[in-house]
Amino acid sequence: MLGAFVAAVLSRNFKIRVPKQKSVYPRVLIGGILMGYGAGLASGCTVGGFFSAVPALGLNGWVFGLFVLIGALSGLQVIKRIA
Repeated sequence: MLGAFVAAVLSRNFKIRVPKQKSVYPRVLIGGILMGYGAGLASGCTVGGFFSAVPALGLNGWVFGLFVLIGALSGLQVIKRIA
């Protein structure tokens, strides 16, 4: 996080942004809770779930990657419909 902050400040892209629509806050809260719950179920994050399992020839890494892709594409469709 520190590296991202320094890079944003040095590139003059750092800005604190506050959503204008109040309906964004519940969605962000629910999304954060679901991400935290999912990380707990997966016993870690994408680094451990995918990038460690695939080189070890674990089938679970490929299944995880497939469902991350499906979830990302589904989430993208939801965001397109909301916006």
